[in-house]
Amino acid sequence: MLCLRRSTGEHMEPQQEQDVHDALLAYWTSRDEAALRQAARGGAVDVGARAGATSGGHLDQVARLLARVCLDAGAPIEQVWYKAPAGDLNKRSSPAKGFTLPGYYRPTKQWDVVVHHNGAPIIVIELKSQNGPSYSNNANNRAEEAIGSAVDFARARESGLIPGQPWIGYVFIIEDDIFSRRIESGRESGRYGKDPIFTGWSYIDRVRLLGRRLVEDGHYDAAWAVATSRPNCPGTNDPQKCPQLKTRTAIHSHEFAWWELDPDLLGYAQFAATLTAQVQKHYPDGSHQTSTLFD
Repeated sequence: MLCLRRSTGEHMEPQQEQDVHDALLAYWTSRDEAALRQAARGGAVDVGARAGATSGGHLDQVARLLARVCLDAGAPIEQVWYKAPAGDLNKRSSPAKGFTLPGYYRPTKQWDVVVHHNGAPIIVIELKSQNGPSYSNNANNRAEEAIGSAVDFARARESGLIPGQPWIGYVFIIEDDIFSRRIESGRESGRYGKDPIFTGWSYIDRVRLLGRRLVEDGHYDAAWAVATSRPNCPGTNDPQKCPQLKTRTAIHSHEFAWWELDPDLLGYAQFAATLTAQVQKHYPDGSHQTSTLFD
């Protein structure tokens, strides 16, 4: 049976917890809406909500949440760039020009949130997510993407392609289900073995370690890692096709919830605090323009 947890952000202020709750719920509902649109066009609905993931936009509300932190900290609205969701008053006709930065091993990369000051980026944030039921190959891909993006960014900055000393953040959202929490029995580790820390770990454990090591090794200035369970069945209205039932030990039960993997080191509160400090370092007088933009 899926072990459901209540929403929890141990170090958050009440408003922060509500904002995260709303953004993560929208993460799921936007996927559902994309699947319904696909079905309405006559396409087969992807099992596992792949329609929502491939359509894009499922992380827009999370990007918006972090953009709001930057605006509340004092960044002017014209300097904050992200892919705004529908209905956002800051939605631009050509947003990519603001969150696209040069690369070193590739021409350019589109980041998820970028804040500028005096012609240079001061905030750069990458958002990633992973849903079940298949985690094995995708887990390795997410780690490679996180490291590759950070190395490419660092080399572009060192080469003068990206001006200044931007703060860089990493956010990972993983589905909380019986597959992501299942302890891996351990696969053939190859000729030279593997770091024993990975033995007997779940995919959620791996995300926690990834976030910690990315920050510890200086690839990112801060990271936020959170797990969330979906509010309804993934990609199908037929309970008998629910991926959970493949284990023969689960029941067809879904309930939205979320929890932080490491509130002390990878929590939203500390992520938002360091993000705010970086903005205020460049915009000490503040602008505080969010009251009308996000109502």
